[in-house]
Amino acid sequence: MDIIKAVVLDLDGTLLNSRREVSARSLQALISCYRAGIHMILATARPARSLRMLLPPEMLEMGCIIYYNGAHTVDSAYDTEDHLWMNQQTKVELYEAIMRRNSGQIVSFEVTGTMLCNRSLTPEHAILLGFPDGTPFPEVCTREELNEFLLSKMLLSNDDDIYTELNREFGHRVKIMLTDKGRLIQIMNAGVSKAAALLPVLTRRGIHPDHVMVFGDDYNDLELFDMCGYPVAMGNAIDELKLKAKLMTATNDQDGVAVVLESLLQTHP
Repeated sequence: MDIIKAVVLDLDGTLLNSRREVSARSLQALISCYRAGIHMILATARPARSLRMLLPPEMLEMGCIIYYNGAHTVDSAYDTEDHLWMNQQTKVELYEAIMRRNSGQIVSFEVTGTMLCNRSLTPEHAILLGFPDGTPFPEVCTREELNEFLLSKMLLSNDDDIYTELNREFGHRVKIMLTDKGRLIQIMNAGVSKAAALLPVLTRRGIHPDHVMVFGDDYNDLELFDMCGYPVAMGNAIDELKLKAKLMTATNDQDGVAVVLESLLQTHP
């Protein structure tokens, strides 16, 4: 194995277990790697407010977090913050296309610091969106308000395979991802990806992607697996990631991240 200088970690299905917790073993492994001089970078589909509820404070202070699959990056170690918003006109046309297909579709909008919805969330949609227990449901916004705000990400359930139609009509204009075992559609600026967001983070640190270990489980991790020199697939990962991985580890409920990081520490110079 080449010298690993940085570790990139997905959260849901990877570092977080099925209870959306970081186990004590995983936290200790992360802290030990960080103290050993290995850069620890989080790359998630989640927003900042969600991580503040889910993660221990020690993890939030490790220097860099990539949110919204790469639409928002906060590199606090270098006092840098980047946003990639969806095109305003595309956002409106996309929403209108969704409503024409299914006027009852629940659509969620990630805007600066908060989530809004076109109608009240059901408990089932809250679970699909990964809401931590006890989190208040988002406020409902009007069609007129939708025109006003800058949008980081749009989310909706893949009812009746609406993904196929949206991808055919808008796939050349936006980034459309199908995650959560094909149940959740995530739509962002066409230039958004975890890999694209990671590259300037690594450049600032003088780290080549060959020296990066990345952990993942879902489709939004595929580009990271192509980019980084040492991709590690969780035991619960999709088959496409497993085919690209240099190493398979245990599942997110079996401390698969910690298993590999503990081994890494034994070989780290």
